[in-house]
Amino acid sequence: MKITILLITLLGFLSNATSQTTILDFETEETSTIFQYFASDLEATTNAIIDNPDPSGINTSAKVADFKKPPNSESFAGAFATTAIIPIDLTTSAQICMKVWFENPGNVALKLEMGTLANWVTTQQVTETNQWTEICFDSNDVSQEDPRQPATGGVFNQMVLFFDFGEVLTEERNYFFDDVIVNSGTLEAADVTFSVDMNNYPGTFTEVFVSGTFNDFSDTAELLSDDDSDGVYTVTVSDIAPGAHEYLYQVDNFAVKEEFNRTYPCVITDESGDFSNRSLFVTEDVSLETVCWESCYTCDGSVDITFNLAAGPVIAVSPDGLFVAGGTGLGLPGDNPLTDDDGDGIYSITIEREIGFSSFYTFTNGACVDYLCKEVISGQDCADPDNFNDRFLPAVTSDTEVSTCFGVCSETTDCSGANISSVTFTVDMSDYTESFDSVFVTGNFVNWVGNANPMTDLGNGRYSTTIDFLPGNYEYKFRLHNDNVEETFAGGESCTITDGSGVFTNRLLTVDSNDQNVCFFYETCNECMTTSVGDLDVETAYYDIYPTVTSDMVQLKFHRVSSDDRDIMITNTTGQLTYRSQVRNTTASKQIDVSAFDKGIYYVSVNNDGIIVTKKIVIL
Repeated sequence: MKITILLITLLGFLSNATSQTTILDFETEETSTIFQYFASDLEATTNAIIDNPDPSGINTSAKVADFKKPPNSESFAGAFATTAIIPIDLTTSAQICMKVWFENPGNVALKLEMGTLANWVTTQQVTETNQWTEICFDSNDVSQEDPRQPATGGVFNQMVLFFDFGEVLTEERNYFFDDVIVNSGTLEAADVTFSVDMNNYPGTFTEVFVSGTFNDFSDTAELLSDDDSDGVYTVTVSDIAPGAHEYLYQVDNFAVKEEFNRTYPCVITDESGDFSNRSLFVTEDVSLETVCWESCYTCDGSVDITFNLAAGPVIAVSPDGLFVAGGTGLGLPGDNPLTDDDGDGIYSITIEREIGFSSFYTFTNGACVDYLCKEVISGQDCADPDNFNDRFLPAVTSDTEVSTCFGVCSETTDCSGANISSVTFTVDMSDYTESFDSVFVTGNFVNWVGNANPMTDLGNGRYSTTIDFLPGNYEYKFRLHNDNVEETFAGGESCTITDGSGVFTNRLLTVDSNDQNVCFFYETCNECMTTSVGDLDVETAYYDIYPTVTSDMVQLKFHRVSSDDRDIMITNTTGQLTYRSQVRNTTASKQIDVSAFDKGIYYVSVNNDGIIVTKKIVIL
């Protein structure tokens, strides 16, 4: 559910507080917990409850919690409470306050999870050093992450802390925190003035109404007026209950109402996706900013941004569809779906944002909230390695179209010029002593689905498959038994890469514009001998294939005698085996009928005494 609040009026909480709840003070079992680190070298370890190192000033308590951030931690390195905490009840507006001790100026980000509302995160600066100071987080502030709603109205059961959030340190820093409390306030019914600019309304109308949860979406209850005939209609609605509301503008008793979808940043969409309304959070009397009909902004304050995306030559579009996501204003995968209404293979979406909007962004093949299905463009010109290898949209000052291909840094939806390279994966299982019945290659290019690319048994303990890639850096592993067993590495091996958390170590594949072959013994970086397109001298010594573009027959001509019978395999671009046969080691040529094959690119592999030679053909 996507929720963004346009207007929040802050309260003076401490003067209006009616209750105070201690969440953590580390003095009793009920008000204590330890936090588990993530995204740093301390991954999976916990902090400690220690004697107060500086019992002075505003904090003379006996026990406090420490927090460490090692050098080269991820910018989002933090820690989460490992045991249940006293629920953080924000059903009325509140402040969450805590005492902290910093050696250097910095910040603390607080994230609340496992609640009745969406996750909420916000940040406070710490300017006082070498002494205890108190910082407070306002529950009425909108979250820094989607769906960008306040925490007020929710109850949360998990706390995550980030010290010096957004920074990558060059040396370890130590912090202390204590006395996490909630100061709750009270809210009263308020008067809200609504204002809508109808000058851009596309039709004719007689009357304008505002309908919402505060009047049971009545068709006639709140009539707006335009006393000065400037096209701006207003009304003040009295005694609206405090808290969250939904509303919209409509004309002539719902003859026409505003239509939104979840892509609008000022609306809330129900779980079904069928109903999207404007969102309002009431704290006190307020006059809302005038907005244009069916817009989140003034009539001259917004731009339309259209994304046109070609699926590209190497992906099958997920049943969930394609999405644009990420950055500071494009939500999660699933929030902004692209559609291909005319079936031309180009997927599009138009979103409204404020003038000057800019953001990092990416495309995802599916609605994966963990971003495992995002495009891989690392190593390409448009990928920012400091921002998750995402694309960047500079400030938009007028209606704009962005056209590109999934996984390709192009500026058009013509993907025909994309550099597609074939990679033949081979794994030698001859040293593996356990039993197994199948071998697969998986990676971030298939969202780590374990059985996405079955490998063909070549004999002699070797398994192989060929897959098409766009240029970029990819991670992969070999897996056995349909995802039940996978390779494990200690980290630091020459063929592997370890993520910043230190948890995941995978094989690294760098794809350029050339076809290539990778062959390793299972669970090692020891290479096994094989060859592929690109090693032309070796290939020619074994066999030729012609024609390489055909619609009916191909001919293989062998140039040397093999010790064993030759194994011939043909696979498509997804690694599926479409043809296999054996010929005697003395056979001079082999003709293969491919007329029944689907059109496309195929790979012909011949196993000659354990050396696999792979060549590409195109079937028309």
